[in-house]
Amino acid sequence: MPTNLDVFFRPFAEMLSIRHGLSDTVQLFGLAIARWAPVISICPFLGGRLVPTPVKMGLSVLFAFWLTPWLSAQAPLPLPTMGVGWWLFMMKEAFVGFVIGFTSGLLFWGAEMGGRFLDNTRGTTSANVMIPQIRVQSSLLGDFYYQFFVVLYVFLGGHHWFLSAVFDSYRVVPPLEMDLHLGALGNNLVTASAGMFGLMLKIIAPALIVLMLLDILLGVANRMAPQLDVFFISLSLKATLGALVVGLSLFYLSDITPALIQTHHGWLERVIQQFHPG
Repeated sequence: MPTNLDVFFRPFAEMLSIRHGLSDTVQLFGLAIARWAPVISICPFLGGRLVPTPVKMGLSVLFAFWLTPWLSAQAPLPLPTMGVGWWLFMMKEAFVGFVIGFTSGLLFWGAEMGGRFLDNTRGTTSANVMIPQIRVQSSLLGDFYYQFFVVLYVFLGGHHWFLSAVFDSYRVVPPLEMDLHLGALGNNLVTASAGMFGLMLKIIAPALIVLMLLDILLGVANRMAPQLDVFFISLSLKATLGALVVGLSLFYLSDITPALIQTHHGWLERVIQQFHPG
């Protein structure tokens, strides 16, 4: 029998095309938040740790609010009594959201790792800065590449595709189904994580090649003129030349970034599809 709250909720439900009563709608709304909350908390271009918790929860509530009418249209009417089962569904949704959020950060973490590797090669790792989004100290180039790829990703519209992929994940992995296929998920995550190193090499390739050639040149110079203090000469030379090549390679990065983003999206598509191959 409907309660006073159900009677009060009915006009809003009809306006939003929600078929269920208040209790069932709250359960569907909670399931939607459970998947969005870890995605927004981990995803670098949605703010990561930089965004205050109330803002991240507000975004989760906003996305869940948009999604609830669709979930109501797909769910049975009325919802079966779940009890403890509802918490199992919540854990499953949080796990799916965590995997999606983790996969979304691989491109940016690879860029940051490449910048840190270059600074280690240049001998400038003593100067560290804090990356605001993940609150982790990194080298100067590590922070630069991280922020640069966040800007490029948003500028090229990658965030639109990502958000649509997360919404589409509710169709591939319905919240009220526990049928998760995890057999190939581990292999896909390992492949994507290994591919992150390939992206890192593509990002830093020009500067890395120049620095390796400079090391060879300095080694030959040291053999020909042992009286030269090659070590101290290389400190300033490698730092300056490395920074110059990094600046020039930005034109190269602007050309290959769409392909890198496409590869990144391919990882995410495979991960989502492997949750429910059917």
